[in-house]
Amino acid sequence: MFIAVGYRRMNRFRAERYERARAMGYELITYVSSKATIWPEAAIGRNCLIMENNVVQPFAEIGNDVIMWGGSYVGHGSVIRDHCFVASHVVVSGFVTIEPNCFLGVNSTIRDEITIARECVIGAGALIMKSTKEREVYVGPTAQLLSFSSDRLPNL
Repeated sequence: MFIAVGYRRMNRFRAERYERARAMGYELITYVSSKATIWPEAAIGRNCLIMENNVVQPFAEIGNDVIMWGGSYVGHGSVIRDHCFVASHVVVSGFVTIEPNCFLGVNSTIRDEITIARECVIGAGALIMKSTKEREVYVGPTAQLLSFSSDRLPNL
């Protein structure tokens, strides 16, 4: 069985179904795209969905019930714990720990050797440079509209 549910309620909705299926004795499978690069020294748990163009480096660990949308990178020695959702093009640098039930938004970047505490939301484009506390929400910088048009840019 595969529990195909998104990140609703900080992944708790999927986690509840996952635990219920396990308690009923179901075998939970993991799908890893043939277009993903998973190093042999990496570990991946049950009920994971790892889409195309993801890279999971040596000695990285992906817990149970983790969804990784396309094009993300998990650096060497990093750990993504259970029930997390990793959107497209996320960068998790080396020796990072992502605690359970986190959501990492599109194009977010996590600096090396830090911990993202449980149930944190890292919004699209956010750059995380230090460890977080439980249930914190981070948003990335939004683009700034300049007061002149593109045809006024020199050298472009």
